[in-house]
Amino acid sequence: MHLKKLKLVNYRNYLDFEGKFHHLKTIIIGQNAQGKTNILEAINILATAQSDRAEKDNDLVYWNKEHALLFATVGAGRDLHLLEIALQINSSGRRKLKINDIAKKAPQADLLGNFFAVMFSCDDLYLIKGSPSIRRNWLDSVIFQLDSKYHRTMQSYQKSITQKNALLKNAREIGMSRKTLKEQLEIWNEQIINSGSDVLSTRLDFIKEIRPIAKDFQDNISKHTEALDLIYKSTIETDKNVIARSQSHEQSAAVSDKETLKTQFKKALDNSFDEELARGQSVIGPHRDDLIFLINEKEAKSFASQGQQRSIVLAIKLAELKIIEKRKDEIPVLLLDDVFAELDESRQDFLLHNLPKNIQTFLTTTHLSNIQKEFLKGAQILEIKNGQVVENAECRI
Repeated sequence: MHLKKLKLVNYRNYLDFEGKFHHLKTIIIGQNAQGKTNILEAINILATAQSDRAEKDNDLVYWNKEHALLFATVGAGRDLHLLEIALQINSSGRRKLKINDIAKKAPQADLLGNFFAVMFSCDDLYLIKGSPSIRRNWLDSVIFQLDSKYHRTMQSYQKSITQKNALLKNAREIGMSRKTLKEQLEIWNEQIINSGSDVLSTRLDFIKEIRPIAKDFQDNISKHTEALDLIYKSTIETDKNVIARSQSHEQSAAVSDKETLKTQFKKALDNSFDEELARGQSVIGPHRDDLIFLINEKEAKSFASQGQQRSIVLAIKLAELKIIEKRKDEIPVLLLDDVFAELDESRQDFLLHNLPKNIQTFLTTTHLSNIQKEFLKGAQILEIKNGQVVENAECRI
């Protein structure tokens, strides 16, 4: 897969940006707050349909403009047939999408599966030490690229959770009787159980797939001194207290049985009624789950050094890239946002020597001295200043 052209109009700090990419490596250089990351973010949105940095679409639109436009020309497939993607992001939150000049009815879902990317930024260290929502968002963003049906299922699930939360809040405010509330909650709980079970099952399948690949990368990075493991921690409890355990152990047969999973989901929701009523919000389901990283059987969030955390994220990102390549028979575009400033020479070397051949890579940096000379060879350089490409910015080293 190759991104040949990107044009941004009224996007973030760009009134009008256009880049043509004829080389496998593009280095975007500039001081902080000049808009380097915004370019990578735009590319990533074309792959995942979402931004990890913006809470709402209005944040992506240039100040006082009604909408932002993202245009991309992509070479896809073994013969790199051209694909034209045009995404309009409105400040109101609504989007419009055209692919090869054909308007799509579901801009979010229809965008997925046309273009693939893996984003690796210095902020990804928070994947280990940050909140559970960061890990859930990462998990979902990867699965979105792999399975567009999952995006629709997640939208359905989130809509049901929103409606249920509104009902719980309203019940407290008006003093609704327990009996009436339970009857009304049953309607939303049934929808939550159906879509939530699919979300949970898909997440578990992905963890099962990525775990051994990430573990292998971590073994090689650490020269077999640090064992990585992943545990999906669910709010749906079984008699053993955890429905989803690390795949290093035998998975409970109940997990693979969808009907049993739904029964366990319903039981957990029934048992949480008093807590949800007291809090005024739903506390059971995939929207409250977490992903735990272990290093040598200890939780990395609490016990891993900063260097170990960097290695774990590096292993996870390389595994993510490998899974997309395997599942989609496409080498995704790699987006490296100022990560070389965070990786020491040995980890930089490991990254560069474990990338697929012919992978297109975009890398941002404040100084070229942060990057290994080997990577600089044959690279296209774009220098960014205040949202503009400046001077002799486009050149080759």
